[in-house]
Amino acid sequence: MTIRTGDVTVDFSASPRIITVKSPITEFNIQDIYDTLKFIEATNAAMDDKPLIDAAGKENLGGGVAVGLTATLLNALLAFEARPGPAYVQCRVAGGNLVAVDDVGAYFNTPISPTAFTQVVTTASSSATTQNQASLEFSTFGGAVHVDAVNGTALNGENPLGSLIGNPQFPVNNVPDAVIIDSARGLGKNMKIIGDITFDTGDILDGFFIKGQNANRTSITVNEGASMLGVEIQEAYVTGNLDGECILRFCSIQNLNYVNGYIYTCVISPGYITLSGTTPALIMDCKSGVPGLGTPVIRWIAGQDTPLAIRGYDGGIELQDKTGGADVSVDLAAGQVKIKNTCTNGTIVVRGDGKCIDADTGAHMGPGIYNGNLTVVNEASFGGHLHDLWERMGLDPAHPMLNRTDGSFTSDNIDVTATIDGSGNITHQRQ
Repeated sequence: MTIRTGDVTVDFSASPRIITVKSPITEFNIQDIYDTLKFIEATNAAMDDKPLIDAAGKENLGGGVAVGLTATLLNALLAFEARPGPAYVQCRVAGGNLVAVDDVGAYFNTPISPTAFTQVVTTASSSATTQNQASLEFSTFGGAVHVDAVNGTALNGENPLGSLIGNPQFPVNNVPDAVIIDSARGLGKNMKIIGDITFDTGDILDGFFIKGQNANRTSITVNEGASMLGVEIQEAYVTGNLDGECILRFCSIQNLNYVNGYIYTCVISPGYITLSGTTPALIMDCKSGVPGLGTPVIRWIAGQDTPLAIRGYDGGIELQDKTGGADVSVDLAAGQVKIKNTCTNGTIVVRGDGKCIDADTGAHMGPGIYNGNLTVVNEASFGGHLHDLWERMGLDPAHPMLNRTDGSFTSDNIDVTATIDGSGNITHQRQ
């Protein structure tokens, strides 16, 4: 007779009885072995059979120290289900001591029944005491659940408190299991990504702190179905769809949709940042990652009125499709702002060391009204402002350092000096 409970089966017809842990599980904790077999013993089908397991230990000695747990299989051996090979799969029994006796009480040499292409390691302990197992295991996680989508392992129904899946040595390979492990272990919504990953439908990561290895080694793609409200991401290349109130730090970003929240100290690669909603989008101390004449683009979804503040930006940035009245501020460390003719409403303020130009013509954009109802306040310090200054002085825009347009000065060989007094009045004098 074989009795099944989840991922464990017991063959009562053999002697010794064989307790089989189903594939692909590779680790079985002593406490879980005891609890599972006691549950099987209590089923109606097993009530006429002798007990499967006995255990001793765990008596509290104070100070977080307890007697070590030793489980004894009674006329039974533990087996991990055979694997197809040709490579061997290492399996593990952890969390205490496991021994086995036959039907007359004599000890077997090993409590493990061998199976094809499995190698089972048991962690026998000669110590009479053990520290709190949960505390020891918690420390191995380093404060975060670790996810490796390529080389990690799924829980496969395992109790997350009964295994080390999710720590750096045994990362989990999927987000739903990672969320379960994080909650069970009390890790506070902290996740470490090893390698690349795609967050997709069913991945609920609201409020998580997610850290990659760095922007070269970890690529995070966020598909539209993933829930990412209030997420913070660090040290990764990020692309896709973010929900509201997200924070990005030390990332390389490209083609992000629905951004509101904070982007700190990131490289903005070619492509689009698409804004939506009424919560301000804040881009702080970031840089363009586009060499040469290319420029990252920030655009608004049609009908959306998202405020935007860019502070301390290096490089070029282009603004497109601004049709709402929300304000935009761009403070340049060094660079230029290109404004597309699809920006037709609201106010764009440009300050700092750089220039503001028309994205369609390349022409300098001085303070004024453009494209119908767009107010541009250009306070950047660049040669374009000297251009405005000389025009207001009546100098020829084609030769701003030489000629007057009112006929007073006519020769390109005439030297002119200009003086600004304490009241801001400009006087010029022929030399």
